[in-house]
Amino acid sequence: MKTLVLCIDRDNDFGEKAGIASPIIGRKANLEAAQKLALKDPEDTDSNCLFSAISTCESIENAEIATICGDKRVGVVSDSILAKQLDEVLEKIKPDKVILVTDGAEDEYIIPIISSRVKIDSLKRVVVKQSQTIEGTYYLITKLMKEEKLQKKIMLPIAIILLIWGFAIIFGSFSLGLSSIFIVLGAYLLVRVLHIEEPIVRAFKEFVLGLKIGRMTVFSTILSFFIIILAFVSEVELLKNANLKTLEYVIKFLNDTIWWIIIAILNIALGRFIDVYFKERRVLWSYSIVPFSLVAFGLIFSASLTILLEIIREKSIHSIFSEYVLSVPFLAKITGGILVAFIGSVLYHILEDIYGKE
Repeated sequence: MKTLVLCIDRDNDFGEKAGIASPIIGRKANLEAAQKLALKDPEDTDSNCLFSAISTCESIENAEIATICGDKRVGVVSDSILAKQLDEVLEKIKPDKVILVTDGAEDEYIIPIISSRVKIDSLKRVVVKQSQTIEGTYYLITKLMKEEKLQKKIMLPIAIILLIWGFAIIFGSFSLGLSSIFIVLGAYLLVRVLHIEEPIVRAFKEFVLGLKIGRMTVFSTILSFFIIILAFVSEVELLKNANLKTLEYVIKFLNDTIWWIIIAILNIALGRFIDVYFKERRVLWSYSIVPFSLVAFGLIFSASLTILLEIIREKSIHSIFSEYVLSVPFLAKITGGILVAFIGSVLYHILEDIYGKE
């Protein structure tokens, strides 16, 4: 029976630090990779892990060794790369079983990926010995603080919390500081759980680029953001002294701010329309339906909220039907919404027939 001694580098230190392509197959290639990484970063645990894997391979008859590497973007991206490389290794070596060698719990996240493809006979975790003195502990902490992964995952949120706490002390607002910390931590955890770091970074880069080259989309988005904020703040102030139930308050708030939200969205669409026209010299004809759809939605949504508000106020169905459902304003909103949506749909299909799909 053939045994594969498999070493895992989930964050691709071999590629990032030593410039080694993966997968790394065979004793000679793995020994060279371990030596190269050890010379580049003597304190990296991956090189020690690989030396241990080579030693394990040499102690077993009819065994082969391979190392698979992921990506510095640990998670979905790195694991998909590891799965692809694992398939390549299994296709080439065709082992009957695997001995897995890792340097920590993070690499062991991909055990289900491996076990779904081949039998895992053993798991060996390599722990590097460290000095127990105060000096050694201090050095280890200093070294860890220089690690980019640790900086982003742990040091960044700690730094933000300390900054918020410091400003809260300066301005003498303990409650504001504490609530801000909870909001920031909640947002950070949400971003980590949903794995949306990359889209946020891309959006930020696009925002900075837009400011540099004067994209209308950026400025229209900023303006729309402030329109919505002002609308929300104004409505909160307006309803501050109103004696309303919670659900009644929410419906009233939505009903009074919906048109400001629609104006903000239209403003963003207009910015995008202008950018495409001046940059690519083409007209985004498909955007022609956006104002119709938003206005139709606003009319029908506003009319529905009005009726819902009266139901919450516990008015009788008969009075609601006679005073509101059959009233001119309600019927005008519903009819107007349907008519506007119909006109937008007809216009869209006419333009689609003329210009074709974008």
